[in-house]
Amino acid sequence: MFGRAVILLVALSTSCASAPAPAPAPATATATATATAPATATATDTATDTASAPVPSGPPPTGGSVMVGDINGPKNFDPKPVIVALKPKLIDCYNQARATNPSLHGKVTLRITVNEAGKTNGVDADQTNPAYDDNLVACIDAMMKASAKFPKPGGMATVSAPLVFRP
Repeated sequence: MFGRAVILLVALSTSCASAPAPAPAPATATATATATAPATATATDTATDTASAPVPSGPPPTGGSVMVGDINGPKNFDPKPVIVALKPKLIDCYNQARATNPSLHGKVTLRITVNEAGKTNGVDADQTNPAYDDNLVACIDAMMKASAKFPKPGGMATVSAPLVFRP
């Protein structure tokens, strides 16, 4: 009986003392990790190359407001109702510009050139104004050329329209 007990104890101690060794990592996992290392470096290099371009961190901001000031222009030509009607589109342009320039706010004075048919020929802005932004002015220019229909001014007209943008 003593012999059987020793054999049983040896068998038990051998099975309990040696836990199964962890399975080696499959060769494909090691090969995959090694193969992706150069791709990761390439992605990092690409990210470094594009880091200088401003990348919006999400959708453009929303909200904001615009106030239209007194507009200077030729007598018998009142463009203010058209500009006031475009306020939602002006705010859209403002929010698009804020996506790359979050602190943008304040006054910008637009110079709007209107042809004899009442169509916008172009929009420019005073670059010394606090809210001057190339993206904002370009958006307003494109929007007004596409959307604004002014009354016929009786020839070419240039008006000065002060706008105040607030977040």
